[in-house]
Amino acid sequence: MERLPLRRSLLVALFVAVTWAAATFAVAGLLAVLLDRDPVQTQAGPVYVGLIGLVLAGVVVWIIVAFTARAQSPWVGALGASASVYLVIVIAAMLVSFPMFAEQASSPFVIAASVLAAAAVVSTWAAVRSPPKSGLSGRSPRT
Repeated sequence: MERLPLRRSLLVALFVAVTWAAATFAVAGLLAVLLDRDPVQTQAGPVYVGLIGLVLAGVVVWIIVAFTARAQSPWVGALGASASVYLVIVIAAMLVSFPMFAEQASSPFVIAASVLAAAAVVSTWAAVRSPPKSGLSGRSPRT
């Protein structure tokens, strides 16, 4: 199977990154209700620090998904996405204060975001790599 063109993989990755962000917000909301706690409990910095961390993590997810979609195997990209999302969010918290860093380093919200990033990489790779389905006429679709 031929490799996906870079321009197309960047566009697909953009949609995947937006979907990852939406899924991360949804899972964070569910976790907040189930655990009866806020994603950021430390009042050491501005309210929008968590959002800045997620936006930066979304950019990382976009780049890693784009290049992993063209790879032979998704596992290095999935591990890289998971670790990168975790590190970006934790480092953004560390820039604000150490108590926020300590809280975010063990937060289930950050762990869920990093697991969802790995799932986004693997599922995108699998979807892009699946062979095209033929139509009713039996002809293969145009490429």
